[in-house]
Amino acid sequence: MIQTDKSIQTKLPFQLKLKNIPLMLTGLLVLLCGCDIIGFSTNQAGSTSAQDGPKTNANAVAVKQTVKKFNWPCWRGPEKNGLSEETNWNTNWETPPKTLWANQIGIGYSAVSIDKGRLFTMGHPAGTETETMWCFDAVTGKEIWSKSYPCVLLNHLHKGGPCATPTIDGDFVYFNSREGEVRKVKAKDGEVVWTVSLQKELGIDLPEWGFSCSAIVNGGEIIFEAGSVIGIDKNDGKIKWKTRPRMPGYGTPEMFTFKNKPYLCALNNEGVSVIDMTSHQEITFYPWDSPYKTNATTPIWHNGQLFISTGYNIGCTLLDFDGKTLTEVYKNKNMRNHMNTCVLQNGYLYGVDGNSHNPRTVTINCIDWKTGQISWEQKDLGCGALMATRNHLLVLSDTGELVLAKLTPEAFQELGRVRVMQEQCWTVPTLCNGLIYCRGADGTLACVDVRTKP
Repeated sequence: MIQTDKSIQTKLPFQLKLKNIPLMLTGLLVLLCGCDIIGFSTNQAGSTSAQDGPKTNANAVAVKQTVKKFNWPCWRGPEKNGLSEETNWNTNWETPPKTLWANQIGIGYSAVSIDKGRLFTMGHPAGTETETMWCFDAVTGKEIWSKSYPCVLLNHLHKGGPCATPTIDGDFVYFNSREGEVRKVKAKDGEVVWTVSLQKELGIDLPEWGFSCSAIVNGGEIIFEAGSVIGIDKNDGKIKWKTRPRMPGYGTPEMFTFKNKPYLCALNNEGVSVIDMTSHQEITFYPWDSPYKTNATTPIWHNGQLFISTGYNIGCTLLDFDGKTLTEVYKNKNMRNHMNTCVLQNGYLYGVDGNSHNPRTVTINCIDWKTGQISWEQKDLGCGALMATRNHLLVLSDTGELVLAKLTPEAFQELGRVRVMQEQCWTVPTLCNGLIYCRGADGTLACVDVRTKP
């Protein structure tokens, strides 16, 4: 159902309040899109008052030397692989990098998207029944606009709040709320063009953990997984097609091309669905059950194969795809991604192995793509999140430490670390134009400066 948003409000400032919520069965945070503000080791930003709105570190305003040649427009970046192509950034952390600015954006797990110097994300102001869409200057952290709308917190066994990452498409941005309301807004000022309710269009109830799929742009449509995989016309918000219904998952699908034909792979809470994007039909299905119905990661496509991983001691599998069927290559428990999707580089997968409710047993693992065998394990970073560049890993621990390591299958080689915040951090960090953005579940969005000197 398409609707206008008379309930949308502009600029909702707030004071973020911490809550102690048990960390158990959560598996949804795609985002995980996984970061927060209490005690910074450097450049502590002020808290947000009800009068002031989000507060920015004053030192950040004078620093505008970034050349905006890179972007990060959607979940997992421009190539949708969790890898940044940036090389001209500071990897010498003998002197730890400083936090440039920090804003309070509300409870949640949405990661950030960045294009043309603007940063987009989402949060749930504490003590309210609303979510807020945010647009900031990506360098200074200054608020450009914000819009709020009614939405439940849904803090069942985790902190709650939005989980999907905004998707930038030219002059527009697509947001998916925790209740599954998809909004197309103008990037320049946040004006809502249309709203579509996934619950109403698909005739489904709110899933246990809400909706967390980020929009995928495919030509003139955007695609979501919500049990069914659906295509929505970008211009008018009308449903163009949908696949057979299944139990909704909490991840974002993977689009790929095989023998010059387009396909999509979605990990829902029944298993792995492969969709022929020409006919929009599910052509094959591989059962992949989770004991708590929390499949929450993005499948990874590479050279005719799909990699799938789930937490709760389920593990991972590599599947061959021949255009019609999926065939298991291996299945083991060497990579059990609760929320954060692995990154693949030079034949090896790097990811977080273990569950958020037992962080002391969680490790960062490196496994061989072809065999699934472990190359190395690293303890003591908890159930955080990671991204990579061609030569480095950036790991955000589940308590707010940002760790730089060498990207190699030889061993985990730490090159430095800095405490960014002291909050639960499950959202993936993002490197863009020499700045690393970290998000905490209680609401801190912090920007760490790793630009090289001009």
